[in-house]
Amino acid sequence: MKIEEIPRIRLGRLPTPLEKLQNLSKTIGVPELYIKRDDMTGIGYGGNKIRKLEYLLADALSKEADTIITTGGVQSNFTRQTTACATKLGLKTVLVLIGNEPEEYRGNLLLEKLMGAEIHFVSAETLDEGAEKAENLMNSLSEKLETEGHISYIMPVGGATPIGCIGFANAFLELTSQINDLGITVDRMIFATGSGGTQAGLLAGKKMVNSDINILGIRVGRMFEPFSKIIAELAGKTAALLDMKKPFSEKDVITYSDFIGEGYDIPTREANDAIKLMARTEAIILDPVYTGKAMAGLLGLIDRGEISKDDTIVFWHTGGDIAMFVGEELLGKEFMESLKR
Repeated sequence: MKIEEIPRIRLGRLPTPLEKLQNLSKTIGVPELYIKRDDMTGIGYGGNKIRKLEYLLADALSKEADTIITTGGVQSNFTRQTTACATKLGLKTVLVLIGNEPEEYRGNLLLEKLMGAEIHFVSAETLDEGAEKAENLMNSLSEKLETEGHISYIMPVGGATPIGCIGFANAFLELTSQINDLGITVDRMIFATGSGGTQAGLLAGKKMVNSDINILGIRVGRMFEPFSKIIAELAGKTAALLDMKKPFSEKDVITYSDFIGEGYDIPTREANDAIKLMARTEAIILDPVYTGKAMAGLLGLIDRGEISKDDTIVFWHTGGDIAMFVGEELLGKEFMESLKR
């Protein structure tokens, strides 16, 4: 199918802006530095996953689903965006969150509860550890709902399915149009990569238009291994939906694991420094779990000389700034104390 023929429900405020980071460019000495503002997609405080949800929820409605079931961490951006978009469409949301239920609901969790999501918790130290438990519980909940006369639609972590990835194949086309309008040639695109659906979709979009942009994912955790193989396979399945017979290999998947730190949703000093730098130069808010680590990756690769300061670079802001309102739990004590000085 052609991309415009794939069922889609328009939910986000798209296209999102592509802006030059004037102040940050001067501060770090990179003249041609741009940002793609997927933190401004709108509904439910926005974020990049709305692009996937436009296709996933269209698929759910085509199957006459009335309930959406999905999973993620306790402060998952995807589950918050899913709740927002499903609510807008009059669908019930059931969330299976991996981790312990906190004493106080803040950040994404607070918003999910406010929007009426039914929330379940599965105890686990990591997303990988809890993934099987979450899958089993989602299937059980789906079966229970079926006996009650409901039709449920299950989405995996991050909406990382070929249908969901179409959203980011389309996003690459959107970016291509914007850079053509600006008359610039982009050398590198950098973003946070977690479950990998964003990266797989971008790779499919890149092949659609035979682009030379170098796509670099900054990993935010050590989940979903073997990562490069999984992403290459997902990109291939996404391309197949678009009738593209172009294979992907692990060599197509460029990622860096150097900036993860101790693990997923554990703060790093480099990410916290990047958050402060972006806020104090551009008044743009990053988050400690995803975009802060991605910006730390961008700055680190420049410092190491692996990215030239003469390159034209796009930093893709995938959203998630709601995590800032969780406070010390995600930012760490050192970061919170530093703001008092």
